[in-house]
Amino acid sequence: MTTTTYFEKNVKDAATDEEIHVDVGKTNYAGEGPQMYVRLGDSYVILSHEDAKELYEAVDKLGFYFGYSK
Repeated sequence: MTTTTYFEKNVKDAATDEEIHVDVGKTNYAGEGPQMYVRLGDSYVILSHEDAKELYEAVDKLGFYFGYSK
């Protein structure tokens, strides 16, 4: 799977203190042209462009709510 990773980190689950591997990026594995993928632990999903846009908009709204700057 050809990928470009934009975020990759072992993060701690605040509820359990366990670590899980998270990464987000783009891949040419499926669909037409590059598409966004999200991986949590051993599970991953390649998103349609429509779903990726909705996810991006939701995360952007959360970032604004928490006061995270770009």
